[in-house]
Amino acid sequence: MDNVHRRAQPVHLTTPVTALAYHDNDILLSGQGPYLKATLISTAETLGCIHLGQDWKIHRIVIANVQRITDSIEARLFMVFGAKSLRVLRLCVDRSLGNNSPSARFQHLWNITHFKDWIVDAQWLWNKADLPGEHPTTRPSLRPPVTASPTHIAIGYAHNFVEVYKLPQDPFTNAMETSDKLRTDDDLSSLTIVYSVQSEEHCTLFCGRFHNNTLEDLWFASGTVFCHALLWKVYHEGGIEAPVVKSLIGHEGILFGIRWSDDGKAVCTVSDDRSIRIWDITHSTNITHTTHFGHTARVWDCQIVGPYLISISEDASCRVWRNPLLANAAETDDASDCLACWEGHEGKSAWGVAVSDHGVVATGGGDGGIHLWRLDSIVAGTTDAEQNTQDVDLPAILTYFPDATDNDKEFVRDFVITSQEQSVYSTNTGYILVRDDEKESWNTLFHSPILKNYSSLEASACGRVVVAGSLSGRLVIVSVTNEFEPLIAETLGGIKIQFVFVLNGADRDNFRIVVFRANCTVGVFNLTISTGTSVATCTHIGDLKLPNNNKAIHAAYFSPRYNLILLGSRDSTVLVYNLSQLNGDNDTSTPLDSIVDLKRCHGSETVSSILMVTEEGEGLDGKDRISVYSTGRDGSWTKYRFLGLPGGETIGSTSSADEDVDMGDSDDDGDDRSEIRGKSALQRRQESSLDERESGTTIVLQKIFRSKITRGWLEQVFIMDGELLLLGFFNKKLFVYNESKHFEIFSMHSGAANRRRWRFLTNNARLEHTRLMYHSGYKLRSFARQLTAGSELFKSAKLQNNFHGREVRQMRFLPDAQPLVGGAPAPIIFASGGEDCRLRMFQYIPYKTKNSCTALRPLCNLKPSVGSTLRCLEWSKTSDPHSYLLFTGGAVESMRAWQVGLSIPNSYQVEMIEDHAGNKIPEHTPLSLGCLELAQCPHASENMETRIMDLSVFKLDGHPGKHFVVAVYSDAAIRVWLFDEVVNSFVLAIDASHHAKCILQVSHLSLEGGGVLMFTAATDGKIAIWDITGALDRFLEVYNTDEIRITRAMSSSSSSVGRESKRARRDHVQTLGKPAAEVSVHMSGVNGLYVQDMGVDGIVAVSGGDDNALSVTRIKAVWDAKLRTVKVSSAKVVHRNAYAHGSAIQAVVMINKAEIVTTSQDQMLTVWELKPLEDGGADVQMIETQFIHVPDPSTMDTTVMGEDQRSLVAIAGIGVQFFDIKPVQE
Repeated sequence: MDNVHRRAQPVHLTTPVTALAYHDNDILLSGQGPYLKATLISTAETLGCIHLGQDWKIHRIVIANVQRITDSIEARLFMVFGAKSLRVLRLCVDRSLGNNSPSARFQHLWNITHFKDWIVDAQWLWNKADLPGEHPTTRPSLRPPVTASPTHIAIGYAHNFVEVYKLPQDPFTNAMETSDKLRTDDDLSSLTIVYSVQSEEHCTLFCGRFHNNTLEDLWFASGTVFCHALLWKVYHEGGIEAPVVKSLIGHEGILFGIRWSDDGKAVCTVSDDRSIRIWDITHSTNITHTTHFGHTARVWDCQIVGPYLISISEDASCRVWRNPLLANAAETDDASDCLACWEGHEGKSAWGVAVSDHGVVATGGGDGGIHLWRLDSIVAGTTDAEQNTQDVDLPAILTYFPDATDNDKEFVRDFVITSQEQSVYSTNTGYILVRDDEKESWNTLFHSPILKNYSSLEASACGRVVVAGSLSGRLVIVSVTNEFEPLIAETLGGIKIQFVFVLNGADRDNFRIVVFRANCTVGVFNLTISTGTSVATCTHIGDLKLPNNNKAIHAAYFSPRYNLILLGSRDSTVLVYNLSQLNGDNDTSTPLDSIVDLKRCHGSETVSSILMVTEEGEGLDGKDRISVYSTGRDGSWTKYRFLGLPGGETIGSTSSADEDVDMGDSDDDGDDRSEIRGKSALQRRQESSLDERESGTTIVLQKIFRSKITRGWLEQVFIMDGELLLLGFFNKKLFVYNESKHFEIFSMHSGAANRRRWRFLTNNARLEHTRLMYHSGYKLRSFARQLTAGSELFKSAKLQNNFHGREVRQMRFLPDAQPLVGGAPAPIIFASGGEDCRLRMFQYIPYKTKNSCTALRPLCNLKPSVGSTLRCLEWSKTSDPHSYLLFTGGAVESMRAWQVGLSIPNSYQVEMIEDHAGNKIPEHTPLSLGCLELAQCPHASENMETRIMDLSVFKLDGHPGKHFVVAVYSDAAIRVWLFDEVVNSFVLAIDASHHAKCILQVSHLSLEGGGVLMFTAATDGKIAIWDITGALDRFLEVYNTDEIRITRAMSSSSSSVGRESKRARRDHVQTLGKPAAEVSVHMSGVNGLYVQDMGVDGIVAVSGGDDNALSVTRIKAVWDAKLRTVKVSSAKVVHRNAYAHGSAIQAVVMINKAEIVTTSQDQMLTVWELKPLEDGGADVQMIETQFIHVPDPSTMDTTVMGEDQRSLVAIAGIGVQFFDIKPVQE
């Protein structure tokens, strides 16, 4: 190696967030593995980050008091502990920068390791005289400020005993300039034990908590493995064992968490039995408790915060409950009601929770994310309760209808919300009334007999115009602001108007009115308000022709820019009409045909809303990107791309900058002919020419993806502040889901989801000002939410982006990614999949700045199907340098092809930024990534439970657009599939078998000249080497002349694109005989396999197995160009280290021809040096080994970065960790 070795430096870690604590209302401290971070919650800026050591995992952060240094500088003393180690630190915050973000840095004071037992809690202790207030508590906000320094710390251990240590000196006397580097020379001898006590009940604890901050008043609550809690006073003069004062019995499982109330009068416990119990311990003998059930898995923690209980659970949710111990709780119907369920974390477990004095709840998840929630949102109405609603009753009928008689039955026929302060109602007697909801005053807008006994009401989005449809087929148009006189317009005499849609027109005084009549006809009208004349005119533009299915229209949208009307029907059809075809001399009496008729958009369910969005200049070649969104009563939303509109992207273009989405499970059956999973550029060009030839139009509505959000209904889609919001119903509960940030932002019981039984209005993505009205039985209820500007304490609900919520099974870096703009570094992108059934893609940002650490920027979040674990994935290049193919495989024999495109805004310019060392470096380009599913591979196995265990992908010279995917299966099958870009389909090329057991690994090696070797490894510990060159040649010879394929490639029928038969075609399938060679390398399963061409030294296959061994196999192979075969002359194990790791090796990579990196279940990363020997053998020596902070590591990959081509290694399992392996001269 020319005296060069490498050292693996950990550079990034995303693992479960296990500890959270607030420094103040602005700065949150978080613990993630060995990393301690301070974050400004208002902007999500990282103020400081420190690494505590390789053997650290932070379990809890315990804060002390604040020392004021100057008017703008403060210091917070705190300690962190994990396992048997504890560290005392200080956070110094400087706020002298004015309106800019404060600066912060950590300082180490003491590092104490090797405590005698596992630490379950720690507490700061003061002299009693130094604590102001009659009842010192653990919550600093509830007592006067403490100016004195703590003198002792108490440690509670897992075997139910406590030790109290005296601090060696006043912590605040340490100079502020103390180094922030790690201190490792301190040990237990620097602290003095002044008191030690064992509880009289000797048992093992899973949790424990102290109460109070003086030794004389110190209590300890022990949560035992015997399902009960013990409360005992620490300071006991009677002996070395302290008596248990109170025993709390009731749980049916191990206690995982225990908390005191701030006043010490109550204790909250959580357990393996999924319950939360609140114990009133004010009475010495009569201890009562309430029990709360609601979490669907084990509960980890619960805090008592004033009127609320805040709990976190293994089900990854945070729930807010009413505190049953408060006096006013008895006034409610159900004191154990869950007020809110916040679901933002993915996968399993929310591990940490903290609450600021301003009521901001921070939760840390097992997915590595940190979410922020607001308690004031519960007060404002983001709850499942209805206590903040009020009944809306019509005024006495004689106040607006003096001639009313006893026979006139009056009630609300329909209603709309026109603003945050105003609503409009149509009544049974034909009145249209407007209500000032703040003053609760009523006025009459209009009265006519034509609205008696029936009316269908709708308002414009601006709230200025209200339109009522009548039983006689006439429209009543009124101005809420009295801009014009009421107007009555004829539509189609005598035909009842069932639905009315009032859509924005070309300007603020122009509207399109779409009516759906009872005879299943649709009319379009133009409403124009003449400015300054108090006159409005309504003209009939024309009728729209519907398919012959007599289904109602439930959604409509008008695009003034393109003069298009989009309709959504009850039979799940989206229809598009070009109103420009009605201009000129066209006869408006003839219904207008649709230009797009897209069926089964939401299975067989109703299309409930449609939205069209134009992003100017953001498409390919600077054209407009035009998207259409729809929601349906199947619980899903769908996104389409409009191609061929004026100024927009054309049909032959490929735009790939789609935002981050979740793709839900599809309920579409095999006969769904509207779903277009993707088309190649060639296919689109062929389709374009065919459309021009046959129909004279080039407009195409292309389906991009579909995502299922709920098992109930989705009723509305809207975009606010750049965020996609979805409104829906489930179990009679109305909810608003923020799809951009993946959490439910609003929910309330509101009855059924009938279109005419509810109305909703909001002003921004945070729903600060929200109105909801709905029928509840025979009552009309109104809810108003008004959040003040001061309650908006943070911009984003995601303080830290998450990774996967469960174990990652495979991750792969995008190979040879090219910069998207001159001067920018090549982006570092990887894809990952795992047990959470999600396919995710991230951009890795490898540098630190003043306000940020290395980071993973999420690009894509897809869920191809429910219950199908993603076990393997591989990339493949296309002719476009910024477009790639990604192949994924996993459970139920599921394999898919995805088109992944990278893009940036056309106006983007590379910026130079300053890293943490002060160096000017180019910024890593903020990418947009589009991921489009092209095809799903048909099944080839008889057993549907067969799993695809691994993939390997390659291309052959001279065959552009053809990608060969080698897949190995749990039933020992080996199959090579051809994916053809022209037709976007999989064709089975080779089907073979040899191993008697499940195949775990597959790899390939393309030789110069065209030969291809395949390597398979199974649970029997053997590696088989195959020459598949001849089989590929025979397959291609037949495939290239296949008439079915040629016809399919030239076909422009969108119904066949991307659709596969359920069973694989075997027209051209080839078989393989015996492998060219086979070698036994492990005693059991081969979990890691990496093949490297060593040039003159032959081929090396490095493997790691369940037997903890690392093996190196050397293969000698010669390519015969004339016969087009690869002759394998020998294959033998040249090195085997039986004790390479302490447990099963999970993954193996080679970062060059001389270095191997391995990882195993013992959470160790090891770098090895490989030296071929002259006698054909090999020598492998360990260079270094270090601990990794990723539990259950299962996959590893490597790429190169930077001008010096450093190796970047990533290891993933429950989380992901990156290592920068730099060459260092000896």
